[in-house]
Amino acid sequence: MPTHPLQDIRIIDLAGYIAGAYTSSLLADLGAQVDKVESFEGDAFRAMIAGFQSWNRGKRGVILNLRTQEGREALYRMVQRADVVVENYRHGVAQRLGVDYETLRQVNPRIIYCTNTAYGSRGPYGETPGFDPLFQAMSGAMAYQGGPDAPPVFLRVAVSDYAAALLSAWGILMALYHRRRTGQGQRVETCLMNTVVAVQAGEFLFTQGTPWTSSRVDDPGQTPPQALGTDAAHRLYQASDAWLYLACDTPAQWRQLCKAIGRPDLASLWTEEGERQEQAMAQALTDTIAAQTADYWLAQLRQANLKAAPTPTAQALSRSDQMLDQGLTLEIESPEYGLLRQGAPPFAFSAASVSVRRPAPMLGQHTHEVLAELGYTPAEIKTLQDKRVIP
Repeated sequence: MPTHPLQDIRIIDLAGYIAGAYTSSLLADLGAQVDKVESFEGDAFRAMIAGFQSWNRGKRGVILNLRTQEGREALYRMVQRADVVVENYRHGVAQRLGVDYETLRQVNPRIIYCTNTAYGSRGPYGETPGFDPLFQAMSGAMAYQGGPDAPPVFLRVAVSDYAAALLSAWGILMALYHRRRTGQGQRVETCLMNTVVAVQAGEFLFTQGTPWTSSRVDDPGQTPPQALGTDAAHRLYQASDAWLYLACDTPAQWRQLCKAIGRPDLASLWTEEGERQEQAMAQALTDTIAAQTADYWLAQLRQANLKAAPTPTAQALSRSDQMLDQGLTLEIESPEYGLLRQGAPPFAFSAASVSVRRPAPMLGQHTHEVLAELGYTPAEIKTLQDKRVIP
């Protein structure tokens, strides 16, 4: 019996950057064998060591010069026994290299071919390249994060890239399920513009042609500014040594909060009828929380069963007991960088396993191994080396 959900699935990764590369890494965590095929120059994001190691773990590394007939023939041999191909080339590149869906489906009609594009393959922007900040801007995410009457805010987390990877992995799994039922391969497409809309689904709700808005969030006169939160009861506050985020959803929780911070006199600022004095609430909390450390307030609020969180950096969180206790990190040995700690796979199953079997590959690390599996003899591999098809 398979121990991993995708144990017998073979994936060819022709992708780079985040959205394409992380797609197949997620599937590698589920047990798929992923072979990352690169040019001699390699993935452009190899220079971003921390990111590359996270977005490409669990894969084998292969170099093929796809501009040569011999390189394409080697890839076609891989495709013959593969289940999935993932790519995010710029428009037209896959066709020029002979690795587009229409070509590869002739090699293997059952292939699942996942394309991750910028704006989709249809419409006036189908041939336009793009990357994450453009979609944050165009989708309204930057404007919404800044809030009314405030400058847009650039999100350093590449939200459209990561969302595209997650949705692409999900699309591939659905295509594999469909193939199991019907025997049909197919092309799966996810575009960054679509995914950054998907992660803001609530903001794209319209009723009778009019956007559905929340007066509490979108009121230009609202304080505090949206850079800190959505309102006085859902926002960041600065303690004497660090920031913390707190959230109260009801008048009853507000009264609990006032008691927990030693300010029961503030309870009347949010009545049972829902009337709130936003400015007074925000100012009172700002002054009170500034008087003690973040750890002090977090202990008080958690003891009162209220929602609050510190604001560490990702690096600090990765070193915390919380990450270790909850199994949110793992360690893996890299031949290039030694022992690496990374985020654990974001899945858990009661009757199957997930694991990270290997670190991100060195450029071309497994080329000869994969070619040998495809039936190439040592002499043939040497010939490919001499022709600069492989390293």
